[in-house]
Amino acid sequence: MSLRDALHRRRQRMRFERLLAPCLDGLYRFACQLERDPVSAEDLLQQALVTALDRFDQLREDAAFRAWVSRIVYRSWQNRRSRRAEVLVLPHELERRRALAIGPDAACADRRLGARISQALDLLPANQAEAVWLVDGMGLQFSEAAEVLGVRPGTVASRVARARAALRADLIDLAHERGVLR
Repeated sequence: MSLRDALHRRRQRMRFERLLAPCLDGLYRFACQLERDPVSAEDLLQQALVTALDRFDQLREDAAFRAWVSRIVYRSWQNRRSRRAEVLVLPHELERRRALAIGPDAACADRRLGARISQALDLLPANQAEAVWLVDGMGLQFSEAAEVLGVRPGTVASRVARARAALRADLIDLAHERGVLR
């Protein structure tokens, strides 16, 4: 490898890290939503980021990075899901893994709220849950979410609208209880 190639690779890696930093937490939350397990989500995200770094030359505009890397996470998850046999994870094991991932104090404080929201998301059809998570959970535009999911922006808008309506209906009592609505 020439010095010029080494410098180019280093600049590319630094640019990748600069673009990744502000969206890394959102990507992890997206991976958790897809995998439903923090440990598997970490594996998924690591695999997707290695792929993204390998293909970083394919990114055309820095402004499109978040949607581009989200799509890689989503496609990596689809590939993993199609290649592996589903493994049964007991509910108490999921709870233990979540507590380890976020720490015991935060786990206790957020357990009820997180469980209700997670339960409401679990009740949604998968395509609605994915769309609402990308738009509301990660802050992607409809067009960016459409690119990630490989569908049209109107399809994303429709899925998000249906998901929001279902979540609103399911969580209305929680909103009243928390004083968000009166």
